[in-house]
Amino acid sequence: MRISTILLATATMASAVAVATPAFAQDSTFAGPRVEATIGYDSVHSDDHVAATPNSINAARLGIAAGYDVAIGKVVTVGVEGGIGWALGDGRSYTAGGTTTTIDTGRDIDLSLRVGARVAPHTLVYAKGGWANSEFHGTAKTGASVISASSNEDGWRAGVGIEQMLGEHVYAKAEYRYTDYGDDVTRHQALVGVGYRF
Repeated sequence: MRISTILLATATMASAVAVATPAFAQDSTFAGPRVEATIGYDSVHSDDHVAATPNSINAARLGIAAGYDVAIGKVVTVGVEGGIGWALGDGRSYTAGGTTTTIDTGRDIDLSLRVGARVAPHTLVYAKGGWANSEFHGTAKTGASVISASSNEDGWRAGVGIEQMLGEHVYAKAEYRYTDYGDDVTRHQALVGVGYRF
């Protein structure tokens, strides 16, 4: 086969790939609506200054979120995001004076504003901040007697993360989030996930 024929065939294939994926060949804008699923580590901390009680509840976390981003120029994006997640675990238990108390977490929702910067053609780093509301459950069992209580706690949430486009629509992400509910109750979450931009 002549070299000119090989070069022509290679150029033809390269042109076909460029035509088939024009959007990803250009810089990603990280704009528009998106949905995502996340999994990771969830840790709630509370210090009641009682040595017998646990100071943390650690579990895996599953979550979903949706958001919308607007590009400001070629680098900066701003957006909003809402999400919900659930800790996977049985909480923490301790026994004192014949009573066994179990503390557990329920659903965890948040609504945040987000500002990002494109640091590479397909890579975005961002910071976010907003409101969180989380469920907490407690059960005290003494013999056959069981007393249960639940509460919804509001707090502020801040986080940082990175998104990497894997194609025209699909992206991967990693994110760290910190939540403060007041009264020495805080939460740390380290998450990874995949998402889809429409």
